[in-house]
Amino acid sequence: MKFFKFSLILIWVVLLFLSDGALASWRIEARRLTVYQDSQVMVAEGQVVISGKDLTVFANRARYHIASKKLYLWGPVKILTPHGDWIKGRWAFINLRSGEGEIRGAHLFIKKDRVHVKAKRMKQLGERKYVAYEAVITTCELTCKESPPWSFHARKVEISEGQARGRMVSFWVKRLPLVFSPFATLAVKRERKSGVLFPRLAQGSRTGFGLEVPVFLALHDSFDLTLYPFYTGRRGLLFGTEGRYRLSDYNRGIIRYRYLRDRLEDDDYNNDGIIRENRTRYWLTAKLDHRISPQTDIHLDLDLLSDRDFLEEFEGGDLGFSKSHQSYLDWFGRGLEEKNQTYRTSRFWLSHRRTNTYFELGSTYHDNMLPGKQAETLFPLGRLFVFSVTRPLIGPFTFDVGLDTTYWYREEGSRGLRADLSPEVILNFPLGPTENALSYRLLYTYYRVDWDNGTEESLYRTLYEISARSSLEFYRVYYLRKFGLSGLRHSLRPYVFYFYRPPENQKDLPVFVSEDRLPPAHYLEYGLLQFFTAKKREANTLKYWDFARIKVFQRYDFREAARKLTAADEERRPFSNLFSEFEIRTLSRLTLRYDLVYNFYGLGLSKQELSLSVNHLLLDHFSFNFQRDKLRNIKQFSLSGNKTLWQKFVFHGRVSRNLLRSETSYAELGLTYRGSCFSVDFTLGRTPEETRFSVWVNLLGLGGYGRSFSQENP
Repeated sequence: MKFFKFSLILIWVVLLFLSDGALASWRIEARRLTVYQDSQVMVAEGQVVISGKDLTVFANRARYHIASKKLYLWGPVKILTPHGDWIKGRWAFINLRSGEGEIRGAHLFIKKDRVHVKAKRMKQLGERKYVAYEAVITTCELTCKESPPWSFHARKVEISEGQARGRMVSFWVKRLPLVFSPFATLAVKRERKSGVLFPRLAQGSRTGFGLEVPVFLALHDSFDLTLYPFYTGRRGLLFGTEGRYRLSDYNRGIIRYRYLRDRLEDDDYNNDGIIRENRTRYWLTAKLDHRISPQTDIHLDLDLLSDRDFLEEFEGGDLGFSKSHQSYLDWFGRGLEEKNQTYRTSRFWLSHRRTNTYFELGSTYHDNMLPGKQAETLFPLGRLFVFSVTRPLIGPFTFDVGLDTTYWYREEGSRGLRADLSPEVILNFPLGPTENALSYRLLYTYYRVDWDNGTEESLYRTLYEISARSSLEFYRVYYLRKFGLSGLRHSLRPYVFYFYRPPENQKDLPVFVSEDRLPPAHYLEYGLLQFFTAKKREANTLKYWDFARIKVFQRYDFREAARKLTAADEERRPFSNLFSEFEIRTLSRLTLRYDLVYNFYGLGLSKQELSLSVNHLLLDHFSFNFQRDKLRNIKQFSLSGNKTLWQKFVFHGRVSRNLLRSETSYAELGLTYRGSCFSVDFTLGRTPEETRFSVWVNLLGLGGYGRSFSQENP
């Protein structure tokens, strides 16, 4: 509706030609054109077309008074813009001198937002002042025979000073009025305008009845603030706010905050054995990006949480976890961590890029969610990372080097400085049909440790790694004329990879990261890669994609093969698991991936994962995922799908089931009706803890309204 009001102004202003001499820049076509010199009147009759740079006017008859600069149009009148917007009417009048105008029997259409407006009369009373009488506003199609599925009716709408003021405004569904207001005010400028957003209702056994009335504040063209007061009958007032700014594509930020003084005592909400004792509950998140120079950026990720249950209990609304995660992804390309993690990560860093070097300086904080564990939580308080990418050295030799310096801190326990320097020299040499590389990497690590007993110590570790890789490729091209393909390329890429790291005594070193305990390694990895690359001609272009991919690999451990046995029934196990990956992908319909891990020492098929996604085959969309892992004791599947029937009804559902416990983790079934300008969704969902039913109505161009009801399962 905001866009409609602005576009109405735009059409009238353009129609006024903006200056006294503007008519000369327009082209007038008609079956008959008459100019009366004495009365200074120009009359165009029969299929009149008045066209200019930004506007085209159609009418049956037009009369222009040169002296008074008044233009009259008889209909049907239609005015078109280059953007596809138009306005129709029976009769129109424009005073080019005073800026006044009128169109009767008006029907306005805004293409971008699909807004239709009908009015008995639309008038321009002066500069940027307009009025419409007996107006009907909707995003549905407007016809003379049928009422639109929904619409707003107003006896009178006045537009001036950036505001649209409606009198006797009512909301209709078909021919039935549902909501009435004697007055209503909306912004009509292209700029954002402060105001109250659509409210949200909620109902749950733990929250009781809930009402949220968001308030949007447009503080500046580049800044805005939204308040989300959410009153719940059983929990109290959950206050939320979101601030956003965007100065450019490289300078932007979002900050979100939610706060609740909870009335309800915890009863181990998610059955994790932890009873929440805090009444003050909050969640603060933020992400900021700023470009200082073309090569230098600064970033901030903030995530502070009072307790882990908060994200589960207050998932709904625009500030819930799912919508917050998606919003951050859309703005920054990086989202939030999983909500069930034991700690939340906040991070600030500066990055600088040069031709062959990457530089990063930053700090990180881990907010532990487990009660009483924050003091012993380790986090990188300060970090300097420098990496020089591979560059030529001498002849066939190349080199790269990395420096990672971090100060690891915690209140209780050992802490200290860790500096890791890792230069690497690589020799690349082709040998016949094979591609070969040999590398030597030095690992030097320095520690300045503040032990938990109060002593300080400087330690270091020196290691090296030797690796070699050799591969070759066989391929064949098949000229197919089946399945819509024009060719298929099959390539085989066998490879071997050798790696050696000597043993080193590291028991006296602190453990800040897993790399502080690098075990000795001596193995040979061998595998086979297969690619089926398809070629398809569409129109005058060729498309190439990897239709199928197969990878199989395994390792042989020389250390395990030479290990001394300590018991009579003990055996060596030098062969690792056999890993296999299989993937098929078409351009639009099918994606299939199957991963398996096979163990040769008793477990057999120890891990499987199958993912399948199908479009437009029986169902509009269907996805299936199966996981089985003997070591992690996992056996579960999930599936989801949707199907459109009779063009307007969409059945959708999803289910996730734990096969080991014979328990359905989540099940959901819903029905959506999609009209041309609105949709209605009914969804029933069930978890082992509760059953939830929700209803959501979405009006195109206006937004949505929904309500959910939940009940704890017995």
